Amino acid sequence: MTLVGDKPRGGTLAWRQAVQTRVATVGDQVLVSATNFGLTLMIGRAFSAEEFASYGIGLSIGLIVQGLQRHAVTIPLMLESRQRAGRSVRAIMSEQLLVLALAIVGGAICCAAAVLLNVDRYGMLVVASSAVILFIYLQLEFSRAFLVKIGRPWLLLASAGWYAAVSAALSLAAIRGHASYELFLAVMGGAMLVPVAAMTAMTGLPTLRRGGLRFVRDMRRYGGWAAAATLTYTGYNHVPLLILGAMAAPAHAAAFVAARSLLQPLQILLRGFDIADKSRFSEITGPSHRQAALAVTLRLAALYAGIGVLFGATIALFADPIMTLAYGHKFVDSSAALVAWVPVYVLLSVTMPLESLVYARNDFFRYFAVRGAASLVAIAAAFPLIAAFAEVGAIAACGIGWFLAVAGTVAVLIRRADR
Repeated sequence: MTLVGDKPRGGTLAWRQAVQTRVATVGDQVLVSATNFGLTLMIGRAFSAEEFASYGIGLSIGLIVQGLQRHAVTIPLMLESRQRAGRSVRAIMSEQLLVLALAIVGGAICCAAAVLLNVDRYGMLVVASSAVILFIYLQLEFSRAFLVKIGRPWLLLASAGWYAAVSAALSLAAIRGHASYELFLAVMGGAMLVPVAAMTAMTGLPTLRRGGLRFVRDMRRYGGWAAAATLTYTGYNHVPLLILGAMAAPAHAAAFVAARSLLQPLQILLRGFDIADKSRFSEITGPSHRQAALAVTLRLAALYAGIGVLFGATIALFADPIMTLAYGHKFVDSSAALVAWVPVYVLLSVTMPLESLVYARNDFFRYFAVRGAASLVAIAAAFPLIAAFAEVGAIAACGIGWFLAVAGTVAVLIRRADR
């Protein structure tokens, strides 16, 4: 079977492009994963438990807001045809610049409000961390989707290399005591302006009108569902940490973050596969291919789960030495939290191909109803579990929510495929 006319070379070319895209996206994810892993070790070792906890809480808050971009802008872009995206590169880039501008303005307003309200240093660090992490993740997420979609996946490695180089320099300075946590945040945020400027130069002068129209279109079409997706997902992925931060000392939130961060490379690695899979997913989701699309989705979910189990089992078997190697003796008593995260991340991995089929079918209502119910259960369970088991209880609450969300989504997709 060929993809370009009747020429056999067309199929070979498409296959090569698919392989190149997979190699580039996975390579990008491996490099970014290694960078984030190194940053986690550096922050855990070089800074106080309060600063590390503020980083973790800021990460959760930043990802909550970034989830709006992912569901309203990034996923629709990944599922858009390459031909259509190729005709709209300047509008797409302009839309991203508008999103980044809104994030910067919003972060500045929150920081100013914190100063006026005389918030203590811990609260200020949470606000600053949230703003900087949001800006970084908005750009990283967009770069992966956009560069793959316009057929330039290898540029991802250049962007990831810049991120890694800046992070390495800052980590070295912090470990040697030459950089405060506040300086770390300022430099990391400023460094991400470089890839933004490079991509803008590559695509040409921004067309703010077209970018604004595209943004309005995405918000009208996906904004409501994006808000629903973010709110329902937040309940079992981020809220338990926020509850832990309110109920327990910063050291417990720091332990939660320290253990979670050691498993995040798994999610980032699988995200590389997921970006390539989403880019090709529209080819198998027509009305006449319901059963085939479900079969492909479940196979991908099984593949991701298998990778997660192998990765997680290795982490669980060597939890004590891994925590000691990563953070020294700062979290020597927190290996139980690392083990508790393993099944949660296996469930998290499975959900990525499931959401592809949900978006391709526009079957949002049932999907978000399931996730909303899972969030409510997780939030309700978090309070007694945290009171009894601190950070391990918060992780258990996350796990309960993820299990209910994944099981419910699979049930919805199977039921819809039979109609």
